[in-house]
Amino acid sequence: MCLCVFLPRKIQIFCFEIKIILKSGHSENLPSPLMEVIPTANFQPDVSLWGLRVGEPVIALTSVLISLFCFYAWMRLGKISQPNDALRLFRVFFMLTGLSTLIGGLVGHAFLHHFSVVFKMPGWVLGMIAVSALEQVSIMRSRSFLGREWVRALGWLNIAQLTVALSVVFITLWFPVVEIHSAFGFLLVIAPLEARMFLKDRSAVSRFILWGILLLVGAVAVHILKISAGVWFCYFDIAHLFMCAAVWMFMTGAERLPKYEA
Repeated sequence: MCLCVFLPRKIQIFCFEIKIILKSGHSENLPSPLMEVIPTANFQPDVSLWGLRVGEPVIALTSVLISLFCFYAWMRLGKISQPNDALRLFRVFFMLTGLSTLIGGLVGHAFLHHFSVVFKMPGWVLGMIAVSALEQVSIMRSRSFLGREWVRALGWLNIAQLTVALSVVFITLWFPVVEIHSAFGFLLVIAPLEARMFLKDRSAVSRFILWGILLLVGAVAVHILKISAGVWFCYFDIAHLFMCAAVWMFMTGAERLPKYEA
């Protein structure tokens, strides 16, 4: 039974009108002129709040949520005494990922109608550099079984592939290049190296990193299958929550670094 039946008559009418608005995507019946739902061809309708138009509001909000998780991880890891190079690179990853998702949430979703695709570029570039920073963490930590020469070679290859990917993005302005770069980094560089370290030493750091990557794969699966709970909580939002959980796993793994790494 709907709880609205126990409410006063005026509130029941208000709830009924809001339900119609959310189902139809129209705002003609909205009691207050301070908010208006604007149907669009995007993944979510836009809303107008006090005259300010916000695009894909829940997608934008969950994007910003990822950035808050990243900034929290950056600050929390900064409190660790005697950090090593791997921990510093982890903090670079969190800071750049946080800035990237913040730009994506605001420029790529909330205020998309005000900006061209060029303004998304800073977020794309920061995200790509962040992934390469995390790749470098795994490469550095693999010294015990790769040896110094291989670590040095993979480090230079990491820089080279980032340079090529950035060049292609600047030339084409094609977002799938960013996605391909991330998939390459997480699945073909970080995951194999961390799996090898976990099998070799049962590294707690590697265990949490691998869990984080698994959550990212889950986010991609949600996106591909378009698993949604409705227009106001679509597959973008669910995938973003998976990404928040992945950030937490990466942070938890990074916190183990001082205990296992010199």
